[in-house]
Amino acid sequence: MRTRRHALSAVLFGLAAMTACAAPSELPTLAEASRRLDSDAGDLLGATELRLSAVRRADDDTCVPGQTRHFFQAETDAEDAPAGLLRRLRAMGYADIVDDLDLRDEANQVSVLRDPLTRVTFELTVLSGDRPGVRVVGKTICYASG
Repeated sequence: MRTRRHALSAVLFGLAAMTACAAPSELPTLAEASRRLDSDAGDLLGATELRLSAVRRADDDTCVPGQTRHFFQAETDAEDAPAGLLRRLRAMGYADIVDDLDLRDEANQVSVLRDPLTRVTFELTVLSGDRPGVRVVGKTICYASG
């Protein structure tokens, strides 16, 4: 009985140690996350079949007061862009975090993907109506300013 208790304790201790080693490291700085966002956005822009244009990159203060984030925005009218964008982002390590059915309205379809290490997020919105296309917005999480 005592041997089993010690064996169980050893197994639980081993699992706890493995979990601690596998736990994600600290969040990257705004500069590190911004570099990742800019690099991945550059890869998307370089994909000629996606035909991304109207690029906007900036730091903004749309977070709570005292915080800032870095973002990227582009658009395309390529018909197969949604599938191509999703495929490329998943290949870069981004994972789907929101089901389209949760965000869909009558006019737009939305996909949200996030890198689990940097928490950089890309939102893909398929636009319909007068100007169909896809809007791509990439952004870091909010960081304390200064």
